[in-house]
Amino acid sequence: MALKEKKRKGTGGTPAHTEATPSVEAEQPGAVAVVEPASPPRESKDSKKVKAAKTTAVVTKKPSRLRFFVDAFQELRKAHWPTRREALRLSLLVGAVCVIVGALLGGIDFVFLKLMGLLLLNG
Repeated sequence: MALKEKKRKGTGGTPAHTEATPSVEAEQPGAVAVVEPASPPRESKDSKKVKAAKTTAVVTKKPSRLRFFVDAFQELRKAHWPTRREALRLSLLVGAVCVIVGALLGGIDFVFLKLMGLLLLNG
């Protein structure tokens, strides 16, 4: 506990992470020295900028075509499959919606057909 507080507080007016100094708790027998890493020197505007090394693509062997089917089968086993009752109920719902939308579109089409007949053919 005291070690954590000592790390947070630092020493004097400088932050604790600016120097690489070992700190050992004297009260604990068999204490381990903790070395804090020194902070990197600050770069000035005149210093050269170091470009990061470009990563090269690693060429890997293509997976076999058979592996795709094995993976697909494993994913299908993880999927949630509806029960027979759920599948029947949802299928009936889709059918009912299709019939209702078809009837509405058919009715609208019929109305527009009659309006175009009256306007263009004069009766």
